[in-house]
Amino acid sequence: MKTARYLAAALAAAGVAMLVAGPLWAVIDSDIGRTDENFGLGDGTVHGEWLPGQVFLMIAGAVFCLAAVAAAFVRGGAELMSRRKVPDAGLKRILALGAAAGVALVSALAAVPASAVPASSIPPPAATEEPTAAGAGVRGPGLSGFGLSEGGFAEAVLNDLGLTPEEFAAAGELGKQAADASAGLRDVPGYIGTRLQGGRILVTGSGPELEARVGELSSTVPAVELEAPPADAETGAEAAESLVPSVPASGKELARSTQQLYQAYLREVGPAGLQAVAYSGGRFVIRAGGVNAPEATPPDSTGSNATTSNGTVTDATTSDATPSDAAGRISAAEFVARYANVVLDDGAELAPEADVVGGQGYFADTGEICSTGFSAFDPAGLPSVLTAGHCSSDGAAQQATLEFPQWNPAGLLGTFGFSQFGGPGNSAIGPGNTGNPPDPANPGNVGTDVAVIGSIRAGLDPEPAASTWNDPSLAGPDVKIIGAAAPVVGQPVCRSGRSSAWSCGTIDEVGIYVVQGRSADPADLRAFTGFLSFAVQSSGGDSGGPWLSGNYAVGIHSAGDVPDANGNVIRNFAIAATLDDALAVLPGYQLELFLNKPELVAPANLTLPAGTNITGRVPAAPASAVAANSKVRITVAGHQPLEVPVDAGGNWSFKAPEAPGTFAFSAETVNGFSRSGGVSLSALVTPSSLSAPTITTPASNPLPELKSLSGTGTPGATVTLSGDVAGSGTVGADGQWSVPLTGPAAFGKVKVTAVVSYADLADSQPATGTFTVTPPAPAVSSISDGQHLRQDALPSTISGSGVNGAEVTVSIDGVPLDGAPVGGGVGSRSVASTFAPLVLVAGGGWSVPFPAELALGTHTVSVTQAVEGVTSAPAAITFAIDAPPLAVVVPAQAPPAAVPAANGALAPAGDLTAVGPPAAYLANTGVSGIMTAAGVAAGAIAVGGLLMVMVRRRKRRAPKQET
Repeated sequence: MKTARYLAAALAAAGVAMLVAGPLWAVIDSDIGRTDENFGLGDGTVHGEWLPGQVFLMIAGAVFCLAAVAAAFVRGGAELMSRRKVPDAGLKRILALGAAAGVALVSALAAVPASAVPASSIPPPAATEEPTAAGAGVRGPGLSGFGLSEGGFAEAVLNDLGLTPEEFAAAGELGKQAADASAGLRDVPGYIGTRLQGGRILVTGSGPELEARVGELSSTVPAVELEAPPADAETGAEAAESLVPSVPASGKELARSTQQLYQAYLREVGPAGLQAVAYSGGRFVIRAGGVNAPEATPPDSTGSNATTSNGTVTDATTSDATPSDAAGRISAAEFVARYANVVLDDGAELAPEADVVGGQGYFADTGEICSTGFSAFDPAGLPSVLTAGHCSSDGAAQQATLEFPQWNPAGLLGTFGFSQFGGPGNSAIGPGNTGNPPDPANPGNVGTDVAVIGSIRAGLDPEPAASTWNDPSLAGPDVKIIGAAAPVVGQPVCRSGRSSAWSCGTIDEVGIYVVQGRSADPADLRAFTGFLSFAVQSSGGDSGGPWLSGNYAVGIHSAGDVPDANGNVIRNFAIAATLDDALAVLPGYQLELFLNKPELVAPANLTLPAGTNITGRVPAAPASAVAANSKVRITVAGHQPLEVPVDAGGNWSFKAPEAPGTFAFSAETVNGFSRSGGVSLSALVTPSSLSAPTITTPASNPLPELKSLSGTGTPGATVTLSGDVAGSGTVGADGQWSVPLTGPAAFGKVKVTAVVSYADLADSQPATGTFTVTPPAPAVSSISDGQHLRQDALPSTISGSGVNGAEVTVSIDGVPLDGAPVGGGVGSRSVASTFAPLVLVAGGGWSVPFPAELALGTHTVSVTQAVEGVTSAPAAITFAIDAPPLAVVVPAQAPPAAVPAANGALAPAGDLTAVGPPAAYLANTGVSGIMTAAGVAAGAIAVGGLLMVMVRRRKRRAPKQET
């Protein structure tokens, strides 16, 4: 019997192991952590399905557990139990309890629906100091560093759409092209709608005008094709894949637009029970006969007709039985029967998804919990957040408080501003206690579902991004927003929200949707333009969240399916209000766009000729493209900013300045109020050709000296000076240059030539200038000022130093050294004076003979020098000529006694020297000096004649002076 006991234990252990292995397999490979359902373990399946291996393990485990129970009661069990009551009874209980637990575990995991765990039972995660809001990417200053991995986003898109991130971005670009094409075709006769299929943009309609316009579009957008309207609703692949039962089209009329069809339906059938008038797959769908009020009574379980709270009668199996709601009106089925391209679809219960008690997003002070949508700017450029209009409770809400993490208030987000749910002023389709009477020209009163949260709290920075919520604890901005696009049937889309996180699908319809208003009045039905996806998941609290296609914003989440009384989802769908229509009621508001900072790309070395284009680009990554109509704002110090356009490839350019040199500027990508942030850039601008420089040093007045020259020229070029001076330098960035002169100083008429040169360019034409430079006064070195000279020891010359090659003029007491008249006073030029001596300075020195016969006393010597007719100031010194000292006379001895003269004459009295023969003692009559005087006179006459000849010759050579 031991064998039976051990067998039972082994079977029980194997059974429990199998039972655990099956669900564990699902946990490891399922959507664990992506949703709050089942405490974050998903629905216990792999991507929504039980795998065969999982089923086998759990069934086998249950069988083993049952076998263990049977083994515990084998023959002789009672006897064993009587001998060993406690142990065997305990073993029996253990085996029985293990088997029962195993069976219960299988049943629970297989039967619990996704919504079985209420959101209120989920324990909230720990609070963080710096919150961030869902959807709009609102973050505090301390959250700038976090983000989600690219792998999480890639997995989410792959799971929901079967696309890679690149394919999802490309699909968004294709959807944007389709939306732009649809906008241009909407008013063309014969146009019905546009949809995406297999990478093509299919335009449904007919007629020559439409054919011509589609042909024009296909030349620029090759994916555009024209398709004829289907003969009936069940023609084509779309009808074959219809998601719901519907009444096929059988009439002959063709509906042309959702707006026209919607208004006709309200006039002829009425609003009761109407949920949508939409375009899908080449046909129009009218969804009616269901329940569009949350408090409606669901159909009974027998399949018989049930009555809703607003009086609409619905059939459990078909919509054909939907009657009119007033006398004289036709039923929905009768209305649809007139059209060949309209089908009638059953309606499921539909309600806004804001009335919840928990989730992530924000709390309105009215009790609503919703999700933030897109960041935007108000008309003044201040940050705002867009969300669903019904979240404001028709304007009753005043403040919004951030929720992060779930269930945790994280400070004020902002205050509610404008809101609209339904028609203008939150009006309903028809008259009621909350709406205005319908406009006869617009019986449907179609509006939108949008609200603005402004006065954003300081420190919060709404970002142009939407979170994929790969990590529920982080609201990271995974997908960047670069623009808005209208929805197109067949377009891949994803939705982000605080309750159901991230979900993707395809747009199945585009049209007009009707939702119960914020009051309890059954007639309070609000209509808005939107789109629907049967694949996208949503739940309460997701309202206001963003819908994206690639990097383009397409809508604001507004409504979704409502489970029945037992919590079962009858039919999944999610509805969003079209963003384009929401922005249309917000004049002056702009969607905030993601922009990268600009950068320079050409030339490679950032050096370019003056006057050519400076080229750059704005990177798109991580987005699929650069936001349309973006510009790069160029700012140069001291100048007005310049904005240059950015093309579709992100390229931009502007003309470089003509002035060469380092060109520094700041650049920023802008798009309306959206900004990338500035970046400092610079490029080296080289001249394309060289212009002659200019010399700015004044030349009109004489200069005392010339040590440097200044001027203007090409920045960065080399300026070279030649002529009577020499020097070189570089022209500054401001175009100015100043060159110190090298070599000997230049005086007189100084001629200068300036030329600029630059690598790989021909030298410029020369610029010339002439400057008058006054030479300095010469120096007198042979006589010092105040010196005394003896008349009998005068120097032979007067000498000094001066400018080499200068003409020196020496005057004493204002007259030339020879006493001849001069042309002017002290210091004047005496080139033209008849008797003015000119001495050329050679080797830096000059010398003139010292004049003879200068009288005793004080004299002034004045010396000037001239270079090319430019005379210096005089150098003047004084000196004195002193008389020589007197000779000493010694008396002679007495002569011997005189001998009487022969003639008896006596020597003159007092003539002590008259000693000698008698002849020597003749009287001194002066005749002996005549010969000396005559000789001197003859010499003077000869010298005078010679001087006259020399002067005459000089006069003939000298130019005639004007008086």
